[in-house]
Amino acid sequence: MLCNEQIITCHFCFESFEIYLEIDPSFNGNNSDIFDCKVCCNPNMVNVIVSDGEIVSLSISSGN
Repeated sequence: MLCNEQIITCHFCFESFEIYLEIDPSFNGNNSDIFDCKVCCNPNMVNVIVSDGEIVSLSISSGN
């Protein structure tokens, strides 16, 4: 597993914070996870599309 550090912007308060995504180098596909904002504590759903272990697309939406 590779630990991929990302800076995302909260869907609710628009503050930036750091998350860590564990991605297998051979993974291809979609994955979703919930991360609570480090500022306002609201849940952010992070959707990633991965190709050969590399993030191709990352989007943030409400985790409610």
